[in-house]
Amino acid sequence: MSKIDKAMKKFYNKPIPNDITFDEVVSVMTHFGCILDSGGNHPKIVYPKLGYVIPVPKHGKCVGEVYIKQLKDLLDMIREELT
Repeated sequence: MSKIDKAMKKFYNKPIPNDITFDEVVSVMTHFGCILDSGGNHPKIVYPKLGYVIPVPKHGKCVGEVYIKQLKDLLDMIREELT
């Protein structure tokens, strides 16, 4: 199982684990064509094809559950678009 697959599995676990790191988020999202915009107060995950921008504040190493839910919704849209 690849690093991306393991991180994806964590994203879709229920309940959402509270140990998903920012680096895992970036690796999964860039794998699916998103761009990390680190300018401004918070880093943002940008998906240019759909014009989606999701700010992902870093508080320590882990990403909050609410942002993981938003990223999962974006991943679902990207995967739907690819099929």
